[in-house]
Amino acid sequence: MTGDFRFWWALFVLFTVLSVLVVQRGYRTWREMRDLLAKVDVPGRAEHARRLRREGWRLAWMGVSLVAMTALVFAALSGGPPGLIVILRGVAVLAVAAVVGLSLLR
Repeated sequence: MTGDFRFWWALFVLFTVLSVLVVQRGYRTWREMRDLLAKVDVPGRAEHARRLRREGWRLAWMGVSLVAMTALVFAALSGGPPGLIVILRGVAVLAVAAVVGLSLLR
């Protein structure tokens, strides 16, 4: 079963769809919070704005990691140049590390 490429392709598609849905939901929530923060005056507004900005960067890095990993899969399967694959791996690892790092700062 694990040698069948259709199994791995299905897993790739499943996780890609789930990742896109998570990023979309996070972006919608981030946008709603940004708009709400602009309308109201709350104590500690600077702290809320800082957290909101950090969440925006986290979402951006999630998007970069998703694009990098998708490009990496297609480059590897299509026999892309080894230099491109190494660069895409580096970008994917950097993006995931940034997401994890920003998540731990809460």
